[in-house]
Amino acid sequence: MRQRKKQKIVPQKTRIVEGATAAGDYCLPDECWETIFKFLIDEGDDNNHHFRSLSAVSKQFLSITNQLLFSLNVNNIVNKPSDFLSRIIHRFTNLNSLHLTGNKIYKSLRQISRLQFITLKSLHLNCKLSQFPSDALRLVSRNITTLTSLTFSHVPTFYSDHLFLIAECFPLLEQLNLSSPNFPKRIWRHNSSLNEGVKALSSSLLKLRKVDLTGHYYMDDQSLCYLFKNLKFLEEAIIIGCYHITNNGVANALRERPNLRSFSFTSYSYFDPEYAANNFIVCPQLMSLAFTFGHVSKTGIGILFASIFPNLQLLDLSRCSLYVDDIFHVLRNCTKIKQLNLTNYSGMMWHEMNFDVPNLEVLNLSHTMVEDEDLGVISKSCHGLLKLLLVNCCCVTKKGVHHVVENCKQLREINLNGCQNVHANVVASMVLSRPSLRRIIPPQPNYCFSDTDIELFSRRRCLVQTALPKVKL
Repeated sequence: MRQRKKQKIVPQKTRIVEGATAAGDYCLPDECWETIFKFLIDEGDDNNHHFRSLSAVSKQFLSITNQLLFSLNVNNIVNKPSDFLSRIIHRFTNLNSLHLTGNKIYKSLRQISRLQFITLKSLHLNCKLSQFPSDALRLVSRNITTLTSLTFSHVPTFYSDHLFLIAECFPLLEQLNLSSPNFPKRIWRHNSSLNEGVKALSSSLLKLRKVDLTGHYYMDDQSLCYLFKNLKFLEEAIIIGCYHITNNGVANALRERPNLRSFSFTSYSYFDPEYAANNFIVCPQLMSLAFTFGHVSKTGIGILFASIFPNLQLLDLSRCSLYVDDIFHVLRNCTKIKQLNLTNYSGMMWHEMNFDVPNLEVLNLSHTMVEDEDLGVISKSCHGLLKLLLVNCCCVTKKGVHHVVENCKQLREINLNGCQNVHANVVASMVLSRPSLRRIIPPQPNYCFSDTDIELFSRRRCLVQTALPKVKL
């Protein structure tokens, strides 16, 4: 008898995958593709634009990416169909953050207010090209009750009435950003009504955890204290550019809210460490402090910070006139600090630094006169650095960069933008000698790297950011 030729038995699943591969459809469950997309797309790096190309591959990918988009920017709805926003919101069913800009914000808000928008938690309104949309906000507050975060930016004319309106319409807010508004000149002398508006916010938004009132020049000691006293859940406050806040106001405010975790403030009065030592309470919960006083009357602020803020992890001293010894006292005594910002600080004598700062991970020396020898000392003392910013440091050369790359063995990111005496051709050697590097901003943003360099960056998984269109490496 004729023997039949044995056929190779292929498992059913394998045959499906192989056939599907030829057709360009890998037949993986949506959950698998969702995991893959989440791995590829880093939401923190504003890479939602990658969804556009992924969604064009197939209907399956379109459906998956629609569900993965949680934040959306809408620049303008001029010349768009009347149901444009409605269709977008129905398409992205998990959308929880919306950023609107343009000169038709009022119209956009009216459209949104008519929708059953049960997932929206954050609303950002860029009012640069429009007036404050008071009536439209009332409509939104009646129909969308899930909002917990509200941001207004570039408001062209800001009045106290707007503070009262927000207090009335959005009592469930947990985050409020009213930074850098433009106040009409005719109300500059009527600070009392604006401070009353802050009191209204303090009395109504009882769930507020974060508030940003940067640029609200009228804020004084009384309104700051009222804010801190009423907002029992407040964790982060940003009060920058407020001319009337004094040492006494800061001391009283911290006394009212000892559980504050982050505080950013500016005062144009003299800061007296001796007064602070006698009047500031210990704030063990405070982990982030951005401190800008026009003048510091005496030394001793480093020891003071260590005693008042024992768990400080982030310290921003940019544009702050401190004594050199105080910076060293801060680094030596605030042992838990992981991030330090010394932007625009002048007069540092880094060669006198003779101690280790092993826990420091992020150091910003942008716009300073730091030199190569300084970077040699810094890189040895702060050898655990993960991120270093040297924007517009004109005294730094290739030698200083090599000090950093050689000594900081865990370095992941370095910004050299504007370092005139460093050439972009040093980047390739940096990537080769420090495998931990994941992001480099070169000194010349328009520099065109060779194909060999680009292949090296890709192989080493290092993103070298230039002014050219973004490429996902």
